[in-house]
Parts: sequence; C-alpha cells; structure tokens
Amino acid sequence: MSDSNRLVAGRYQLLRELGRGGMGVVWEGGDTLLNRQVAIKEVLLPDGLPPGDRERQLMRTAREARMAAKLNHPSVVAVYDVVEEDGRPWIVMELLRHPSLEEVVLTSGALPVREAADVGRQVLSALRAAHEAGILHRDVKPSNILLSDDGRAVLTDFGIAQAEGDPSLTQTGMVTGSPSFLAPERVRAADAGPASDLWSLGATLYACMVGRSPFERGDPMATLNALLSEEPDYRRIPPIMHPALRGLLRKEPEDRVSAEEADRLLSDIIATKPAYEDRDVPERKPGGGRGRAVLAAGAAAVLVLAGGAVAYFRLATPAEGTPRAAPLPAAATSPFTTPPAATPTVTATPTSTPSATRAAPVVRAWTSRDGWTIMRPTGWRGALEEAYTEWTRRDGNAHLGVEAVYAKLDPHQILRDSEETFKANAQNVVSRGRRTVRHQGATAVEWEFSWTAGTAGDAPWARPGRRYHEIRRVLVNGNTAYVVSWTVTEGQWMRNRPLMRKVIGSFTVGA
Repeated sequence: MSDSNRLVAGRYQLLRELGRGGMGVVWEGGDTLLNRQVAIKEVLLPDGLPPGDRERQLMRTAREARMAAKLNHPSVVAVYDVVEEDGRPWIVMELLRHPSLEEVVLTSGALPVREAADVGRQVLSALRAAHEAGILHRDVKPSNILLSDDGRAVLTDFGIAQAEGDPSLTQTGMVTGSPSFLAPERVRAADAGPASDLWSLGATLYACMVGRSPFERGDPMATLNALLSEEPDYRRIPPIMHPALRGLLRKEPEDRVSAEEADRLLSDIIATKPAYEDRDVPERKPGGGRGRAVLAAGAAAVLVLAGGAVAYFRLATPAEGTPRAAPLPAAATSPFTTPPAATPTVTATPTSTPSATRAAPVVRAWTSRDGWTIMRPTGWRGALEEAYTEWTRRDGNAHLGVEAVYAKLDPHQILRDSEETFKANAQNVVSRGRRTVRHQGATAVEWEFSWTAGTAGDAPWARPGRRYHEIRRVLVNGNTAYVVSWTVTEGQWMRNRPLMRKVIGSFTVGA
C-alpha cells in the first residue's frame, strides 16, 4: 500500500493496515522515538457530511481521545498520543494481541457465571474511572472487551469511534453504538450519562452467558423496539446472576443500580463457591489463573484495537517433526477447512508480551490419517484406534478424545445417545446443559456435564471414585460427525479451562 512506511507527525511509522471502517483506518505502526509497536488510527469521516459537521466531529474526536489518554487504568486500553496531520487527528494507541469477549463466546461457548462476574467487575472498574474523569464510553459491548492471557479484561474505544459505520449506526442521526447494547434513553434521544454505560454492561454480561444480547432480534429496528418495550428472558441465566442483571437492565436510568452496588453484587457471585467443587481445592482468585494463551504456536490471534478494528493473524509454529504439523485456520476461513495460504507472522518486540515460541509450546498440531487436525497438549500420551483418537495427561487427571461417527449426522441425537450410554457406565452424572456454539464459523452442539468414574466404566484412564468434569462438542462436516471431548478432574476444571478452549476450538477438518 502506498501509505505503508509513511511517517505521521515525523515520528509514527505506518507499517501495515489492520482494519478499515466508517471512522477510518487502523494501522499497525511503530513509534520511532520510543522504539515500540503501536496501533495508529487514521480518522476519516463518512462522505457527505457538511463541512461544519465534519469540523465539529474531528474536533470532538481529538478532544475525547485526549481525555481518554488521561486514563491510567489496567482495564482501559492506553491512548499514547493524539497528533494532527493533513487537517485531521491521528490517534496512537496500545497494540493488543488478545481475543475479544465476543470471539471467546462465539468459539468456546458461554462463560461460567463467576468468570463472567469477574470480567464484569474489571470492566465496571474501568467505567468508574472513566466516569470520574468525565468520560462516557457509549459503546460497551463484547467486541470492545479484550481478554488477555493473564486474566486482564480490557475495555477499548472510549468515545473514539463516534460515527462507526453500518452495524454501529442507528437510523436516528448521530446516535451511535451497537443497537443490541444501546441503553433505552439513548434510543429515545434523552440525556445519556454513566447509567447508560451500566445498561450496556448488563447487556454484555447477559451475552456472556447466552451468546447474544437480551434484545437482539436480527433486525436493527426490531432490536430497538425490543429494548424499549420488552424485558429480558432470564430463564437461561444462572439465578445467582439475576440480581445484578435485573439491576443493570432497568429501563429508566434513575432506577438502575449504582456502579458501587453493581460491584457488590458481582463480588458476591465470585465469593460464592459452587457446591460441586472439590473442597480440598483452593478457591480460584478472581482474574487469576484464567490465562488465554491465544498467542501459543499456531493459535489464531485476534488484534482488537480501539476504534473497533479487528484483524486476524496466525503466529509461526516451531517444527514438530512427527506426527506432521498442519496449520490452524484463522477465524475468517470457511467452517472446518484448512486455509491454503500462510498468513503474516506477528513478531514480538521488547515491549510486547513474550511470544509463546520463546518457551516450550503447551500444544502442538497433530493431523490424523483422515485429514482432521487438532492442537493436542504437549506431553500427553496418545492412542489410536480405527475411528477414535485419544490423549491422556501423564498424571491421569485429564483426557482428550476425538471420535469420528459415520452412522448418523444429527449432533443432538448423537449427544442424546452418548448421554444414555454414558449413564449406564458412570455414576452421579450431572448435566450442566447443552448449548449451540459457533465453531470456526459453523454451528456445533456441546454438552457439559460432571460424573464420577465407576469400577466398570468404559474409560480405562479414569480412576474409580474420582469426580470428573467434561465437555463434548459435536461437529458435522460432510458425511461425518466428529465428537471432540475434553475431561478434567472436577477440582482442576477452572484452571484448565483456557487450555480446553484452545484445544477444542482448534479442531479442523482438512479440505
């Protein structure tokens, strides 16, 4: 691209375009003075704006970016600088390589209630800091929240993308924000304040556990009508989360809970220990141990930058030898199909998060003789049968299996049959729900449950009397269904959840 390697304000080098939207272009760039990678937003406005409106919008964008730069909070994306060139602002921001909350839910299913509450508290803390500084966010939603590999939740796009195109614009002039997550008073063009951001946080937490906003209806106008006139359906939400959501999603801003009360309600959720957890296992601290190592070798990384731009990359994978390694598809490819071409490699700088290639990788690509690929955990013992492949952790407390099913292609029926057979061999099987999830752009069905191994079970790796937690995901590709299962002892479930998401989400059927 002609603008590539251009210097902005004599300091910031444009390296490559990462995304383009209604408000402009986001670049991966370099700060030549401090020698660090940055994201640079080139602000552009929609065509057709009158000159006066254009000037006011550019001034407001620069002003709000400078206000956001004053925020110093671990859950706020950092705005480093705002410069002017060619008569418009350029916003220099922190470059983050973490998946968005939207991406996590789409690829891995709903968050556990305590994990959702933890994310909610971190975002709430960011909002409180912003509100105290006089800054409104206006577009809190799952795609504007990043989840890092160290448990950090980061809120992006503070007042920067005020005229984002298409899905972020309603048809009511300059009222902006995703329709599914807009507060009612913003739709009514009434005064909006901090309570409007709290409403959007409530809708975001709801989406964490259901997969969509409580008011999403598939059509923008139907969605706006729903959030103005309908109440959320809480039947799929764990009861422990009801007080916080009901308090945040009250129609009138003056009736909503305060930020302080919302924080207390979310804290109570985190402090509640589930009855099914092993009593001898230390309580997981909120935000700790929930690493999302999306930069591990071969895993799809999502760059979500302030301003709403999203770009997909894959990292370089160290050579495996045998069994042969295969590339993992980026999120934008067709369902279950390995992409034909390599993608750019993202390299680490001294100021960036260390790349997973600098240490022993926790997963390695494995390709079956039938052409499917999965990122299996390193060091686990493998076994291969005609239609079933499995790996077991060396301590026997975790297991991964992939089964090919040719007789039937209805994923719901496969899970029903699986449950019936399983209950005949295991003890105290407790279903934690079935759900439809997105797997690399396609629909899959998932069953989560816990069980106690019996003496006559059909899982020889399981130890009798030990309690396990398991997820089985059924995917259909052509004339074959695949059952991918992940099992861990109950007490280790939460700490192993990030690895489980990475492994299950990596399953790919070759072209």
